[in-house]
Amino acid sequence: MNRPVQRLIIAVLALILVVSVGAVGISSLTGNNPGDDQRSDEPTAANPDDRPTADPADQPQKPEVPRPEEPAGLTEQTSDGAQATLTYLLESYTYMMTTGDTSVWEDSVDPNCQVCTTFLSNAQILNEQGGYLVDGEFDVRSTGFSGTGEPPATGQVVADFSQEASVIVDDPNLQASPVDAVTGQLIAQVAWDGSRWRVTDMSIAPPASSGASDAGGASDAGGAVGAGGAGGAG
Repeated sequence: MNRPVQRLIIAVLALILVVSVGAVGISSLTGNNPGDDQRSDEPTAANPDDRPTADPADQPQKPEVPRPEEPAGLTEQTSDGAQATLTYLLESYTYMMTTGDTSVWEDSVDPNCQVCTTFLSNAQILNEQGGYLVDGEFDVRSTGFSGTGEPPATGQVVADFSQEASVIVDDPNLQASPVDAVTGQLIAQVAWDGSRWRVTDMSIAPPASSGASDAGGASDAGGAVGAGGAGGAG
């Protein structure tokens, strides 16, 4: 596995939203992966991280994941529509990472959202390498929205979620990478584009006990925690 593939694994682990701030780091979302400077000086090798080899026949099989249906709320300029957009984004994540079909996300993210395009790029690269995600489904337990304007034109959606354990197969000849289950809170900035809501930035909320922290959004400024009360995802 060459160095770009090694970096992909690190980025994908972060993008699945299973790492806490300061572990692999949400900074991976903005391209500031810990250890990048050191890795840039390392010679390219087939397996630089010394992962055990594996028989391709023993790898977890690529699952058949159906394309999720878009909820009607995605085209409604309402609080429910904004919340439905983020819920759909998370609930379609496993489909995108397993199939490489990024259209489910492209329709609901702003093309200038750096974090969002990083998600899309990693899904595409993983698919081009013949890689895929196994399991890792998201469950959005509750969402809240605070917006500006009437009807709202911009706003913030906060989603409390959990994600089941998963496995990333990025190279059929190397041992797959297991990822633990996790619970957390995702903060998304959203804007109405005239026909549907689009996510313009995303960040992970820091643990409640840690206080204010850089959550690593597209502008590296993160988002305000606790926008709006919990409500239906629409």
